[in-house]
Amino acid sequence: MTVLVILLSTGLCFLFAFLYFRQKHALKRLLMDIEAKKISKTNLLLTSRIQNTEVEKVIKVFNLLFEELRETKVASRQEQETLKLALHNITHDIRTPLTVANGYTQQLLRKDTSEKSIVEKIQDNIRTVSGRLDILLEYQNLLEQSIEPIFQSVNLTELVKQELLQYYDALQEKNFNVDIDLEQAYIITNDADLLKRIMQNIFGNVLKHGREYLQVRVSGTQERIQLEVINRERHPIKNLEKLTTRFYSENMSKTEDSSGLGLYIARELTELTGGYLIIQEKEDLFMVMLDWPHS
Repeated sequence: MTVLVILLSTGLCFLFAFLYFRQKHALKRLLMDIEAKKISKTNLLLTSRIQNTEVEKVIKVFNLLFEELRETKVASRQEQETLKLALHNITHDIRTPLTVANGYTQQLLRKDTSEKSIVEKIQDNIRTVSGRLDILLEYQNLLEQSIEPIFQSVNLTELVKQELLQYYDALQEKNFNVDIDLEQAYIITNDADLLKRIMQNIFGNVLKHGREYLQVRVSGTQERIQLEVINRERHPIKNLEKLTTRFYSENMSKTEDSSGLGLYIARELTELTGGYLIIQEKEDLFMVMLDWPHS
């Protein structure tokens, strides 16, 4: 009798141990299938090799969650495509009347008229809208991931000089004291056009939000090349970490000077060309530091 009890108890222990390890293995297998489904993004449903009510309930819940996630992604993708198409149509629809209006104002400015100052203001506003449109188109291209860098040998120092020269009159008009360190030529393998657009966004940001002082410096090592643009702030920055976020601009309720895309585009283009952009603040100085591989 005692032997029978021992054998029965041993058998039950082995049975419970078998069921336990079988269920544990099934759960482990289920977790592996969930991870695989997350990576592969397959539409196949999760299943279990054992008949267990609780495990089947868990599988059913996960299948429902994956289906809801898939539907959400599909809806989100469709909304993004609709937004891109709308943005494309709007920007191109605006471009034509802007070009026509700019042509008319240029004709009026050639004439000797008492209202020349008014026409000049109109033309300035047309240029502002045109500039915003260019930024919006550039943002659209980034959204569509249609910008492909063309890498070639570029004299970064000379490129910065040429772009800075384009802003010379505007900087003089706003009484900027410009301190430059652009003597040594640094050659970099990069996309010259994208580098120019990065400079334009950064120098444009200086004109909009800086005052009195601007320092531009290119330096490098055997491995890296750095560009530093430092300007005195016109107003204290409240949220430094948000400045490279799209559509964020300080004091947006008080000014129309910024689209909130300049530094965002500069950062995206810098990363697209293999570098990185860092912004810092020290007292009343705003610093933009860009870094790329030397070759």
